[in-house]
Amino acid sequence: MIEIVSTGNEEVDRQIGGGLPLPLLMILEGDNGTGKSALSAQFVWGMLKKGMKVLLITDNSVKNYIEKMKIITYDFTKFFLSNQFKIIPMYAFGASWSKEQSKLLLPIVSRYLGANSQEYDVVLIDSLSLLCMYANTDTILNFFTKCKHLVSNGTSIIMTLHESIIPQDISLQIKSTCDCYVKLHVARVAGREVKVSDVIKYAGASSQVSNQFSFDVDTLFGIKIVPLSMANG
Repeated sequence: MIEIVSTGNEEVDRQIGGGLPLPLLMILEGDNGTGKSALSAQFVWGMLKKGMKVLLITDNSVKNYIEKMKIITYDFTKFFLSNQFKIIPMYAFGASWSKEQSKLLLPIVSRYLGANSQEYDVVLIDSLSLLCMYANTDTILNFFTKCKHLVSNGTSIIMTLHESIIPQDISLQIKSTCDCYVKLHVARVAGREVKVSDVIKYAGASSQVSNQFSFDVDTLFGIKIVPLSMANG
């Protein structure tokens, strides 16, 4: 049964049909600087406020992630200290990984999720790009099959992904399996950059979903929606 959960930001909720239709499998795709981490943090913020348990697998250290998100108003400290929000860094600080060792990352994460998914309501992988960089086709497809199984059992999974990391034919396959797929890019408005989200697929919404919405990341307000009339101007 689908439950609509607020992102904690009414402006964002209005763009995506009232909130997040959980459980879901979502991909946020875009290049560096397009707002993937900020938007996923907004989603996590709403789910933590709802009382859900969240696991983050990140290419940042715990300290760096919490400090970076605090700058844009998402202070996850109390959720982290209370174990409602668990953060697992992909790499140990100062460690050097070979290509062969990096190939093992995605299977390790897959096994961990399979063994521990019942402990969490939501899993955020930010970013999937590092996990897939040296993974072969079968490993990637098996991982997404595992994710779909976890979602069918009630665990939501959100992933950020850089463009062109995964071969196009495989990318099309995995995007077709997702419940929600949002592609992000940057546009210039009145001399400043804004993030633009193209909502390609969004299943389970309780009301109309915007095909596209633009936002800025503000240090005082977090994500602020920018009117499309401005973004397209």
